[in-house]
Amino acid sequence: MEQNELLPAEPLIPQRRRMRLIEWVRKPTQNSLQAETTVTGAWPLNRDGAVSSLICVELVAQAISALSTWRRGEGARPRVGLLVGIKEAEFSNFSVPVRTRLVIQIDELYHVGDYAVFQGMVSSELASFCKIIVQVMEPEKEVLSNLKIL
Repeated sequence: MEQNELLPAEPLIPQRRRMRLIEWVRKPTQNSLQAETTVTGAWPLNRDGAVSSLICVELVAQAISALSTWRRGEGARPRVGLLVGIKEAEFSNFSVPVRTRLVIQIDELYHVGDYAVFQGMVSSELASFCKIIVQVMEPEKEVLSNLKIL
């Protein structure tokens, strides 16, 4: 893949239907990735033609998932990961209007084993919506199958 080529996000992330929010990825490196999408009225948290900017947390998480799959190489399937903490979050706008084209930039700050910390930024041509630092884990499948959902 050329670094600036658009790649469909769907094969790189486990989310489906209404929760598949990112549409494209580009500029993947071992430590960063850029994703793109357009806000639609079908998105969660949509109210009166805009979605809550809290959706930016999910956009960053999906971009991180896409990077994880891309790192494992051609033919890799997305794995379920866990967003385990939000270290910092700065929201510049209360909501994001439907039909806004968004760019999501993620950069890995560091990782140790299955644990990693990423910085994410969500913006459009006209506005910045969120800057966030999240903690994620991508444990092996056996660990996730033993989790009990309350």
